[in-house]
Amino acid sequence: MTLIRLAIAAASASLLLDATALAAPPYSFSDHPSQDGRCIGDNGLGDIDRSEKACLEQVGELAQRVGPGLQLNFRNGKTRIYLNEEAKCQSNEAEGCVKYQLTGYFPEHDLVLIEVDYWEGASWLLVRGKTGDATEIVAPPHYSPDRRWLASVASSIGPAGPPDGMDIVPSTPDPSSKEWHYRTPDDGQWFYEFTGWDGETRVKLLASSLGLPQRTVSTSIEHRNGDWHLREPR
Repeated sequence: MTLIRLAIAAASASLLLDATALAAPPYSFSDHPSQDGRCIGDNGLGDIDRSEKACLEQVGELAQRVGPGLQLNFRNGKTRIYLNEEAKCQSNEAEGCVKYQLTGYFPEHDLVLIEVDYWEGASWLLVRGKTGDATEIVAPPHYSPDRRWLASVASSIGPAGPPDGMDIVPSTPDPSSKEWHYRTPDDGQWFYEFTGWDGETRVKLLASSLGLPQRTVSTSIEHRNGDWHLREPR
């Protein structure tokens, strides 16, 4: 594991939303890190201990590591290289530091998951193998029961975690199935944790208040009239 990922893991471990509850798995921002899309031979359990080596072996010609670059060769014949900024990551300021790693594959829908590491923080890209279309998400995603949707949820304190928010992405491109993205506002009063799917139309969440006395309530993201809606806690 690189120094940047160790820094992320150490910082997130001390700043997780539910630090007073049961400890999250190592190298994880969540008590419920997704195991969906974890590549064959990858024995990790957390969010940022996924194995690029295992993924490169599984996806074959779809992706390869070329020095500091992660090269994706899409089914439509196009190629894209995600290039690590190694020099910036080694500087004192580390402004512009970014590293890309292939950390997941969903063979049923030919989707790859790329982890994007910064000096402080991380995000992920869900990329379609056929076209190269990419969607930024806040955490490795969870499949819905029928695998029609992928849901990501993340909350953390400070810069060391992923962006705070939620994403729901259809596993197959379909004009009638819209992506949904929510980013928690800077003055938001709640942290959210993914707890599971309830069928294909409801994502269950646990919300914890920032203020005192702290409150924890159950809420959800629900699919109604063709769109996803967050039930904000009260």
